[in-house]
Amino acid sequence: MESPDNVSSKQVGVRLPGHLYRWLKEKVDSGEYSNMAQSVIGELTKARTLEEVRRRETPLYNSACEDEPLARMVNERIEGVRRELLNEVKRRRA
Repeated sequence: MESPDNVSSKQVGVRLPGHLYRWLKEKVDSGEYSNMAQSVIGELTKARTLEEVRRRETPLYNSACEDEPLARMVNERIEGVRRELLNEVKRRRA
């Protein structure tokens, strides 16, 4: 059997929860994507990219005093605000 790293694409069939289906359907209906399959692929790609960016950026907020609860709490809040701002910018651009 082939390793997943060697597979260029793979078909997957899943049932989406209603809220995700409606969200993706809105993206198709608005013209952001041509069909549901493209909306799923596009949004999963965006999510993966954001996750990779977060992994790279998170160490920027960390310091030598990361073991202190207050510093950790502040860093988590900064990261949360950053994500909220990114989401708001994306929402306004859409």
